[in-house]
Amino acid sequence: MHILLPYLLAAMSLALAYGASFLLADALVAAGYAASRAGTVIGVGIVATLVGSVFAGRWAERMGILPLIACAAGAMAMAMACFALMGAGGLPMAYAGGLLLGLGWAVFYMLAPILLIHCLKPNARLEALTLLSGSQMLGMGLAAPLGHFLARQSGRVSAAFAAYAACCVIAAGFAWLLRRSLARQPQLPLKTVALSLSAVACVLRAKTVLPVALMGIAACTFAGLSTFQSLYAQSRGLSADTFFLTFTITTVLLRFTVASWIGKLPLGRLALALFAITLGGILLLAVNAGSAPLYVAATILFATGYGLTYSTLNAMAVNLADGLGISIPAASQVFTLGYFAGAFGFPYVAGSLIAASGIDAALWMMLGLVGCNLAVAAVTPAFRSYRLTRGRP
Repeated sequence: MHILLPYLLAAMSLALAYGASFLLADALVAAGYAASRAGTVIGVGIVATLVGSVFAGRWAERMGILPLIACAAGAMAMAMACFALMGAGGLPMAYAGGLLLGLGWAVFYMLAPILLIHCLKPNARLEALTLLSGSQMLGMGLAAPLGHFLARQSGRVSAAFAAYAACCVIAAGFAWLLRRSLARQPQLPLKTVALSLSAVACVLRAKTVLPVALMGIAACTFAGLSTFQSLYAQSRGLSADTFFLTFTITTVLLRFTVASWIGKLPLGRLALALFAITLGGILLLAVNAGSAPLYVAATILFATGYGLTYSTLNAMAVNLADGLGISIPAASQVFTLGYFAGAFGFPYVAGSLIAASGIDAALWMMLGLVGCNLAVAAVTPAFRSYRLTRGRP
């Protein structure tokens, strides 16, 4: 815990900075630009995220995971500085910030789980991964309200970015100082971290492909509901803030409260139950005609199901890889790429469907996707019977 706690604090600090992208529109307006420019800046960040995701492992082999995470935190600190200086430096500063933010976050997001997996037994990984995802969600959930508070108190949106830059510097310090402590811990032999085409193919040819594919599909539902929640809320006469606040509180509380015992559950059956709960939440959203209490209940169900899915399927992917002799870092990175594919790709598909048929058509499409996950998990014997096994340190 003396190692895990500062690591989680670093994760929360970097997630705060990543969540600062929610403030971009306000910052651009304050600098004299159209709020719509935020979409272009975020687009630059997405491209940088994809590039960083592919090369993070190769860079880690040369520098080490913790030193590279410290560099990623430094890049994110510079991104915050660029956003804070948009008023003086203009749009080039905004685009530079988007590039650095996407690159830094990709490196951290890809490598942070690998470091925990590398040092933990299989039956302890789910707890640690759940705590890690909880820290990240807490940071992202706090980013916008905390940023707005700092902006109101100081009278400048740039003050929030300056504060988040300081958080990134602190995170870099945590990562750098943890090197010696981590070196004294028992660790699994770490195979190559670099992500190659042959390593990706190895993961996708084995049983490890199942949790990767299921996570990609699950990510579609989260991206769809998050991106178009304002449209949904307007169609029902509700407030989208209710969804985001309820989702964040539920997810963070769950990840921190159940982390200590969730690893004792049969992982396949747990995932099956989470898919069913997610399905119930989206179904309630689809049939809700405008009831605020039903909106909250649906969001709680969705947050409960989806909120624990990522860490559950991630633990399954890396433990399957461990048992099959497949590179654990490769399995973890391919899993994250599967998540990115769903999270970044689905909003375009859903947006096209909404333009043609409305928000309800997108909701029913998401219901179908979760139904597919549920069906696949239910009919796959290896998935139903999968459970965590005790392994070497």
